[in-house]
Parts: sequence; structure tokens; C-alpha cells
Amino acid sequence: MIKYAPHGSEAFNAKVEESLAYIAARFDTLFSRNDLIALVLGGGYGRKEGGVLKSAEGEKLYNDLDFFVISKALSLRKKASISRDLKNLHQELSEEFGIDVDFAEPKSISEISQAPLTLMMYDLQHGYTVIWGNKHALQNLPRRAATELSISEAVKLLLNRGMGLYFAKEHLKREDYHLHIDFINRNIHKAYQAVAEAILIGEGKYHWSVFERMKRIAKLDISSYSSHNALKQLMQTAMLFKLQPHIPDEDSATLLDRVTEAITMFEEVYYKVWAAYFGVSKLDLKSYLNLLSSNKDQAYSVMSLAKNFALNMRDCGLKQANLNEYIKYPRYRLFYTLPWLLFKADMAPEMVASMLGIQECRERLGLEKRYVELWHRYN
Repeated sequence: MIKYAPHGSEAFNAKVEESLAYIAARFDTLFSRNDLIALVLGGGYGRKEGGVLKSAEGEKLYNDLDFFVISKALSLRKKASISRDLKNLHQELSEEFGIDVDFAEPKSISEISQAPLTLMMYDLQHGYTVIWGNKHALQNLPRRAATELSISEAVKLLLNRGMGLYFAKEHLKREDYHLHIDFINRNIHKAYQAVAEAILIGEGKYHWSVFERMKRIAKLDISSYSSHNALKQLMQTAMLFKLQPHIPDEDSATLLDRVTEAITMFEEVYYKVWAAYFGVSKLDLKSYLNLLSSNKDQAYSVMSLAKNFALNMRDCGLKQANLNEYIKYPRYRLFYTLPWLLFKADMAPEMVASMLGIQECRERLGLEKRYVELWHRYN
């Protein structure tokens, strides 16, 4: 029997295997092997490093189930049809299991092999479990080294985990915050995990295994990234949380202190990682915004330029158009205004509104709502 969670019991791992067999059977009723080659479990469970939540009710799955769909060469129409069915299956299974059961867009081996190396694909190449179809579908996939990961993967990871901290803080403002303690606690840990992983990527020392990442962080001198002595232990605790998650019994004041502390440390590392991206020794808000605006290190194809321009036009119209802003992928606008959103940086509301494409809005609540809308769109 495969051990999907190293801290789970034999009965728990058997239950995971049973659940995966059920998912594979549901998948088999919907899709043909004439179109698809394999259904591959990635993420922590696929790498045999999944988490198990232990409580008085027993052991439960905690992390998402992340599936990759390996296809043959498909027409656009066929791929769209399969994607719609996958979305429906995701909704049905997520409701049944009580966790997200995610299916990536179907991709052929050639599409995966030729795509730029992302953090997600690096992890997949080094650890996965095929639950349906050809068991050897990915065996010839090139095993690329972690040193090939771009620092851009680190900054994208920090954007998403920074938003987790933002949502955690927002939940603490609610009267029913106690119903969201798991979400708040989980996103604090995810932020520290992301900080650790971003530092490792920047140092060329990232590894697909959480066990190995913990060892490498323990040995690493992180003084150039943070002045906080507690950060290294907080990162270690957060990575262990991936394997042994728990739901704390904490009041709102304690949770707020933890979120606030996490944001403070996160901000420091965020600017250090971006400094590495730009190739400078340090950044403050002004230099970050200036370099972000003028940065042209990404080589866009004509097709990409046209697509980016169209997306920016849709989001922002052509008011006070800056061509350099319009040819960048719209995620740029989120990077630009994240310090305002998460770190409470002093940025003029007019500037934030213009960057988010809603010049008529100046109130913080409306601007935050717009930011979240764009983040969901380009996450």
C-alpha cells in the first residue's frame, strides 16, 4: 500500500487509496482514452508527503487533491469540452470530500515539455502518482533542476500567499471569526512556507521534498533576507504543518497578533526577493515601484503583446493610457499595488485606482474589492 501521508496511520492511507480509486472510476465514466492519456495526482499526496488532520473524530485529508490531466493532441473545441466537464467534476467531488479536488487544464506531453519551467511543474516532475490511464505517461518528461527555476516563480508565489494573509486578516474582522480559525491559521502557515520557498529559490537551493526543504532552511543563513531571529523557526514550523496540520484554539487577539507578525516578516522578505529579481542590493517602496514600472526584461512575442493589451483594455479601458503598462501581463498591476493592500504603504488613492482600472473610485473598501476581483481573475 502506498503511504500518501507519512504521519497518517495505515487505515488512513488505505482510505486515501480507496478515495483515489473512487475518483478514478468517476473520471473513467466521463472521459475516453481516445482523448486522454492519464490522470496524475500531484501535490503533497502525489509526492507521498500529504497532510493528515487528527482530531477526536479521527484522521482526515487536509490538503487539496491536485490532479494533472495528460491528453493527446486535442482540438480547441475538444479541449474546451473536456475542461467544462472537469470543472463540473471538480465541484461535485469537492463537495463530496470537503476539500478542493482540483483538475488542471488538459495538456499533452509536448505542451508540458515545451512550457517554461514553473514551480508547479518542477514539483510534478519529481513526484506524482498516476491513478488512471498510462502509468508511464510522464516517465520521459525531462527532469529539470531546481536551479533552473526563475526568481519570477518566487515573486508569483509571494503574491498569492500574501493574499492569503490579507484574507486571513479580513476574516478576523468578522463577528463569526471563530468559524474561520482553520482558514486563518492555515494561511499564516502558508505565508511562512512561501517565504521559505522563495528564499530557497533565490538561493538556488529549492527542493521538491518538504523534508529536504526543512533541512536546507535549517542550514541556511537568512540574515540577508530578514532581521527577525524568529523567522527561521516559524518557517520550519510552517513546513511541518504541511505534514501535521492542526486547528488551534485561539482567540481573535492572539490570531491578529500572529497575522500582524507574519505580515511584518513577509514584507521584509518580499522586498528582498524582488531586489534579487531586479538585481539590486535593496529596495524601498519608491525604488520598487520605479523598477517595476520600467522593467522590460521579459521578451514578449507579438501574440503575447496583443493579448496583454486586450486584457488591460478590458480591465482598465484606455484612460490615461501608459503603453508600457498595457503591454505587461495584468498581474503587474497586482504586484504594483500589493504594498498598498497588504503592507498599508502610503500610495495615493488616485494612483491605486488608476492602476486597478477604476478611476472613479477613491474609497479604500471599493479599491480593495477591485483588487480582489483582479486577483481572482489572474491568480
